[in-house]
Amino acid sequence: MENPSFVLRDIKDVVIEDRPKPTLKDPHDVIVHVAQTGICGSDVHYWQRGRIGDFILTGPMVLGHESSGVVVEVGDKV
Repeated sequence: MENPSFVLRDIKDVVIEDRPKPTLKDPHDVIVHVAQTGICGSDVHYWQRGRIGDFILTGPMVLGHESSGVVVEVGDKV
């Protein structure tokens, strides 16, 4: 897998799937090669209930947003 992602498909239904690698689309974009990602309480709420307050799962969602990595590409205006 080039870009493994932890994807919540529905309540308590998660899979690891290969997602397309991002590309620079804006001169202010930065691409980071993620080395580690953590799962926090908000991810657990989505997994258990499919929602957090007014934010409701409406389709597949990549979980994990506390990441560390290395910048591998930057836009012209970074």
